[in-house]
Amino acid sequence: MATSHSLKAEKRAEGSTSLKQVRAQGLVPGVVYGPGFDAVSIKVDAREFSRMLSTAASEHILVSLDLEGTEVKALLKEVQHDALSGECLHIDFQAVTDTTTIHSIVPVILTGDSAGVAQGGMLEQTVYDLAIVCQVKDLPETITADVTNLNVEETLTVADLQLPAGVTTELAGDVIVAIVASSRV
Repeated sequence: MATSHSLKAEKRAEGSTSLKQVRAQGLVPGVVYGPGFDAVSIKVDAREFSRMLSTAASEHILVSLDLEGTEVKALLKEVQHDALSGECLHIDFQAVTDTTTIHSIVPVILTGDSAGVAQGGMLEQTVYDLAIVCQVKDLPETITADVTNLNVEETLTVADLQLPAGVTTELAGDVIVAIVASSRV
């Protein structure tokens, strides 16, 4: 299961004027929504949020929001960045429970040294992020795949991935995740 990160949040006033003021104070505006949860406009500390993202494997993570004394378990759904500066402009959180079924994206990490690379091939990863469906309690932080036994011209497909219990993927089983291609001379 993915590790849950903690973040303090405060309610904020709505409107475009207040968004500029929030950002000027070093905060990031956001919203928390979900089934059975009234949408709440929030603001979080920009530095704390950046630190949290820098320690996470991806932007699709579980967050325990401290919303003015109330604990809200939420999934980070979307982070909007400024196209030029990369600065975080807005955050969307989906309020969830442990049994909520979610669609998420997790990174695929290849481990091991491929036998095919030792034979002169090149390991090429084609799928870096995997779309999955699972309950919140089963959400993995990453999907790891061992490529040690891949020889030249052999592939690792989605069907070959060992997904944790309760996790399914939205991709077809024959989609190639990695291939050891023969080197071109």
